Amino acid sequence: MTFKLYICKKMNSRGNVEISLRFRHGKIDQQSCTNLWIKPIFVVRESFADDGGNESSDYVLKLPDDGVRPGDVADYRVTVDSLARLKAYIEDSFCMMRRRTVEAGWLAETIERFHADEIPRLEEERTEVLGLIDAYMEITSVMDASESRAEAYALMRRSLARYEAHRRIKFPRFRLMSGRMNESCLRDIEKFMRKEHLMVRKYPQISQGAGLEGRTRPKGPNTINDRMKLLKAVMTWGVKTRRIPSNPFDTFVSGQNVYGTPVYLTLDERRRVELHDFSYDPRLALQRDIFIFQCCVGCRVSDLMLLTTGNVVDGELNYVARKTREGRPVTIKVPLNRTAKIILERYADHDRDTLFPAVYSRMGYNRVIKDILRLAGITRKVVVIDPLTREAVCRRLYEVASSHMARRTFIGNIFKKFKDQNLVSELSGHAPGSHAFARYREIDTELKREMVAAID
Repeated sequence: MTFKLYICKKMNSRGNVEISLRFRHGKIDQQSCTNLWIKPIFVVRESFADDGGNESSDYVLKLPDDGVRPGDVADYRVTVDSLARLKAYIEDSFCMMRRRTVEAGWLAETIERFHADEIPRLEEERTEVLGLIDAYMEITSVMDASESRAEAYALMRRSLARYEAHRRIKFPRFRLMSGRMNESCLRDIEKFMRKEHLMVRKYPQISQGAGLEGRTRPKGPNTINDRMKLLKAVMTWGVKTRRIPSNPFDTFVSGQNVYGTPVYLTLDERRRVELHDFSYDPRLALQRDIFIFQCCVGCRVSDLMLLTTGNVVDGELNYVARKTREGRPVTIKVPLNRTAKIILERYADHDRDTLFPAVYSRMGYNRVIKDILRLAGITRKVVVIDPLTREAVCRRLYEVASSHMARRTFIGNIFKKFKDQNLVSELSGHAPGSHAFARYREIDTELKREMVAAID
């Protein structure tokens, strides 16, 4: 059996390249990345004459005579030592197979098993990814952020914990270590997230433990991309705070999110909901009024549930959006229209500090909104992008309703009347030139007619 070294072209953030190993024995010929990294100055290509007298060349690892920092020399020796142990491990694994069929992917699987069985030798490799996520959530402002943002990080961590538990079924000593993460590992995590709901059903044990229980639903590409972005934020923070040496996302290209044209209530539809008689169910009447108020001020639900009477000053709603208060804290001021003022007066209570009585959780609020629109007869058909398949599908408006539809209703109707992004951004809190705002901008039929009429 023979081994041959190859060097991958991509570099990580430390300027190292990954070593690829080729294993040959008889008709068996497999090659795989090793997750061992080295600086290019230690890689030399040497020429030699093969058994047939033909000139050939191989990559070898060599220590230059001078011009190398002591720290780099230490890393070189660690890599060379790890590579020698890896080759011995592969040889032992091959001999233990006793001439059984070697399937495709055997070498990559053996290398992964080697890393899972190895005791981490570098201090930075001892940083467990789950521990890094916990530290990030505790030290940064995640826990003080909006409910949806904190929940997003918690869900991302849960997926990573389940991934680690799933890998441990095959490799009992597997740990997800930051020093061993690379592009192939991140792709494997993405692949697991796509099938996480199926894996939980097939291997219930990966969903056992504190924080791992709960319903697991199929995830669309946008959801997976968003979770990988959150993981990237954690790894970037780890590098900046010197908790880990390099960022595996430096060579990782994530997918692009795909969004359809936002759908929202017209002013006529909003008034139908506002005037619908819900006197038979005070719960629905309260939730309807809160939804209509949100349609009139355009705030996110995370801000809506924290509004107090102190946020209303001289007939104007003043608040700082929780989503942007860390990076771009801007006070958003929205004058209250007649409808919003009537709703506030209806629920005014000097013994209560919040604008409205207690409401359901964010998810409960979303479910009630669907019921409210359905009962009010808002059944217009709209074309939306299916989050799982990314195919265009036709749905009733109430079926795709949520608290964020109130924000879209506010933005969409104002822009439809005034067609000025800068003015609308002052009321919505979007940054100038925001890509997110562009999704709200719908060039409707009326605007198209005006554009064509302008050149008549």
